[in-house]
Amino acid sequence: MAKAIALFLFLGSMVSASFAQGISVSPSRLFFKGLPGETVTQVITFSNTSKTEMNFISSIKDWNRDSTGLKQYYPGGQLSSSNAKWLALSSNSVSLAPGETKEINLNLKIPNDSTSNRLSNSMLFFTQVKAQKSSARTANMGVDILFEMGIQVYHIPEGLSAGELEFLAFEERSQTNSADTTRKMAVKIKNTGSINKDAYVRFELTNTSSGEEIQMKPVAIAMLPNAEQWVNLNLPAKLKGKYLVVAILDAGSQYDLKVAEKEITY
Repeated sequence: MAKAIALFLFLGSMVSASFAQGISVSPSRLFFKGLPGETVTQVITFSNTSKTEMNFISSIKDWNRDSTGLKQYYPGGQLSSSNAKWLALSSNSVSLAPGETKEINLNLKIPNDSTSNRLSNSMLFFTQVKAQKSSARTANMGVDILFEMGIQVYHIPEGLSAGELEFLAFEERSQTNSADTTRKMAVKIKNTGSINKDAYVRFELTNTSSGEEIQMKPVAIAMLPNAEQWVNLNLPAKLKGKYLVVAILDAGSQYDLKVAEKEITY
């Protein structure tokens, strides 16, 4: 019977490779381009830097993001934006000896229908498994699932509208109860385009009386086409006075910076 250990590794949206447990997998995202009817191929590279053999099996799921940007997963082919059924690997399992590097091909066959005219996506998972020898208590071979790595797979047809990232709302969401006070702001962002986008939201906090400035850590976001997402900002709990909060939306040099402001008094 299979046993699962609750340790999952999902490749980050802004990195090119994953490094964990002595294994690296590259790239973390695959962007396919091609015309309807074509089959296009990209290479996935595995490197085992550990001193033990590593074995992986593959699976494909659909995914999108909820209103806060967290990924949600579904069976492959369930979502209208899915390209899971277009994909085929040159090998559905990967075995790596210590120190070995290996490549496998991922093929994407673009259909001759309307689904090829919009951005589609899926998530390709590689799950590490470790075979266990049978014992006197069981006659079956067991499998330990150690961790998973997910690669985002996109098909981007030519001519899609880039659109923009726009602020839709800027809200103060502080909460006070008898035990605690939580200072929080939230901005709502929309991707008006037909392609996925990466961006940073930077927040600047200024006391309008003293001029004191508080720099907050930027928040990285990734948004699918036409998506709306809330980005939360936790503020220092002991703020007192009147403040100007500025949110700056930076999607890269090809897009204009967007700025939103809100005054708050604590």
